[in-house]
Amino acid sequence: MLTRRLIPTLLLRQGRLVKGVRYGDHRDAGNPPSITRAHAAQDADEVLLVDIDASRNGGAPDFIAFAKVAEECTMPLTLGGGLTSFDLAQQAMQTGADKLAFTGPALDNPALLDQVARRFGAQAVVLGLDVTQDETGTYYLYDHRTGAIVSNRTPIAWAQEAVARGAGEIRLMAVHREGTRLGFDLDLYRMIADAVSVPIILEGGAGTLDHLDAALTAGVDALGLGTMLVFSDNNIVKLRQYLLGCGHSLRR
Repeated sequence: MLTRRLIPTLLLRQGRLVKGVRYGDHRDAGNPPSITRAHAAQDADEVLLVDIDASRNGGAPDFIAFAKVAEECTMPLTLGGGLTSFDLAQQAMQTGADKLAFTGPALDNPALLDQVARRFGAQAVVLGLDVTQDETGTYYLYDHRTGAIVSNRTPIAWAQEAVARGAGEIRLMAVHREGTRLGFDLDLYRMIADAVSVPIILEGGAGTLDHLDAALTAGVDALGLGTMLVFSDNNIVKLRQYLLGCGHSLRR
């Protein structure tokens, strides 16, 4: 049985961690090294850190903050946000990343995925797939930098192209569920999972323990967790024990 993963996802803004709802209304969520240290002590499977300032403003990532988090990280670390060139990606790896996440920069320059995969391997390349849903139930790619849908690609087509270019994993964010605690969008997960063969980290909407159970029961490889770990009394230890009790295969 495949071992599932629980992955805290951390958003970096002006040197602090933040968390919001549907990519807006961000609230302070703590000190990056301290929060990372806590997740390490609780044996999180991995940590994902994204510099949202760099993502939205077009600047280079905060490599000083990246390095401080890497020092505290005893588990695999994925870094993302503002990795718009191969040189910046390489610098992030040298800072301590095990994997690199690409969302907007990959949309702008798909060949970047090829470059990074050739140098570091597909296992080090994570596609950030931001998807939203309109009132008719139709799914669209979402560009968090502009707050607009991407009309020249479909989520399925872009996921397949990215995997063909070397992405070894997909972080699938249901933007319309992000921070809402309404539960994961499992229909979206199934749509993408049926189209690609790489592992998927599903994120957006986790609010209760039952939501986690339902996602793993649906076959999700890994759960990206933000709000549920930040603005509640939950932690990785509690979540893992609950899911083990449900019969799921997780690292003990």
